Formats: sequence, structure tokens, C-alpha cells
Amino acid sequence: MDKVGHLGSFFCLSLLTYLAFKPKWYLLTATLSVYAIFIELVQARLPYRTASVADFIADMAGILLFYFCLWSYQRYFRATKLTESP
Repeated sequence: MDKVGHLGSFFCLSLLTYLAFKPKWYLLTATLSVYAIFIELVQARLPYRTASVADFIADMAGILLFYFCLWSYQRYFRATKLTESP
């Protein structure tokens, strides 16, 4: 259940960052990757927490899931011609 929390948290974090700033995909991914690594390093230093590579992978999966959903959403609206007209 912990990994689902990591996946969901980074999915939401990716969504909110995208909506707020509209960064390029590689900037958002790099920034959130560094943040995920930082979180794991901090957890490794705390006596009551543990760092885990699996947590980092779940974080990256959340970001990947966000971009897959965004791609699917944009592709659907392009296919149905429901995009906003300029």
C-alpha cells in the first residue's frame, strides 16, 4: 500500500505542477526525480524511516502514469476534434 501512496502522490504532484507551470516534460521529470531522490536520502538519515529504491521507482511510475494519461487525454480530444479553436 505504501507504493500505491508514492505512485498517487507523484501523479498528483505531476498534475498540479503541470497545471501551474506547464513545464516541458523533461524539466518536470528531472525536477521531480531530484525531489524523489532527496526525499529518499532524507529518509535514510532518519532513525525511524528507511530509504527504498522501490519507493523511488513508484515515484517515477507516478510521473510516467501522469504523462500517459495526459497523452491519452490530448490524443482523444484531437481525434474527436473537441480541442479549443484559436
